[in-house]
Amino acid sequence: MIALNDFLGLGAGDMQHVHALLLCRKNDGAQLLVGVEQIIASQELVIKSLNDYTYMPDGVVGATIMGDGSVSPVIDLLELPGMTMEADALAQLSRKRAQLSALENATHREPPAALVVDDSLSARRSLAQFVTDLGMDVITAKDGFDAINAMKKKKPTLLLVDLEMPRMNGLELTAHLRSREEYKDIPVIMITSRSTDRHKTLAKNAGVNTYLTKPWSEDELLRCIEQQIA
Repeated sequence: MIALNDFLGLGAGDMQHVHALLLCRKNDGAQLLVGVEQIIASQELVIKSLNDYTYMPDGVVGATIMGDGSVSPVIDLLELPGMTMEADALAQLSRKRAQLSALENATHREPPAALVVDDSLSARRSLAQFVTDLGMDVITAKDGFDAINAMKKKKPTLLLVDLEMPRMNGLELTAHLRSREEYKDIPVIMITSRSTDRHKTLAKNAGVNTYLTKPWSEDELLRCIEQQIA
C-alpha cells in the first residue's frame, strides 16, 4: 500500500490520515492499494484539457469546475509514473522521497523577524516597509511597554528602536532586554534624531549595538542589519 501524496511526489505520505483505499491494477497486472484521506462522492464531471501554457505534471489529465465554483485538477492514477514501476523500484522511490522530505524539513528556517519600536506612526511604517522588502517578518510597537508585550508572543531577531518614546523609551527598553537572559543577545539598532555624544554614550552604556541618526539612509541601515544578523 502507498499513500496518494507519496505516489504524487508531494512528500512522505502520512498513513495516520488514510481512511480509504483505492484498489488499482498496475500496467504489469499487479494490484496496488492507494491510500487516500477520504472518498467524498462519486459524480460525473466535465473534464477540461489544459492548454500548452499550463504546467501539467504526470498523471494530471485536465481540470474540472466543482459545484462551489473552484477549479480542481483531475488525476488519473493509471497515468502516474509509478504505475510502470515494479514493486521494488516503487518502494525505493518512496524511500528517496521520504528522505528528501526529511531533509527539507531539517533545512527549513523561518525568515528573521524585526521588531520596529517607534511612537511615530510614519516612522514605524517606513521602517516596517524597509525590512519587509528585505524579506524579514515585521512586528511593530509604539513604545517600550508595547514592545515587551509583543516579544512575549514572538521573539524577534533584531530590534529597530527609537530613543525618545512615552512610558518606556529606547534606552530603558534596551537596558531591560540586556537584563533578561532570553533577550540579552538580541541586537538593538537605535535610530533617533539625537546626535550628541552624550546620547550616544548613554545608548552604548544601555547596550545598544548600533546608533544611527535620522534621517537614516537605506544603504547605511542595510549594512547595519546585515552586520547584526550575519
